[in-house]
Amino acid sequence: MPTVSLTDRETEVLLRVAKGYTLPEIGVQLGLSRHTIADYVKQIYRKLNVSSRAEAAVLASKQGLV
Repeated sequence: MPTVSLTDRETEVLLRVAKGYTLPEIGVQLGLSRHTIADYVKQIYRKLNVSSRAEAAVLASKQGLV
C-alpha cells in the first residue's frame, strides 16, 4: 500500500478526528469554520480512500500519519 501524503493542516485535522473531536470543536481549536474543517475531512477521506472517521483513524495510525 503506498504511503499517503497529507499536508500539515490535514494531519492536524486528522489527529483531532482520530481523538474523537467533532468538526465544530476542531474548528474552534484551529480557528477555522466547521465548513472548512468538513472540506479538510473530505480531502483526507479521499486521499486515504476511506469513508468513516474510524477507518481514517485506523489507517492513519497504521501508516504512522498520527
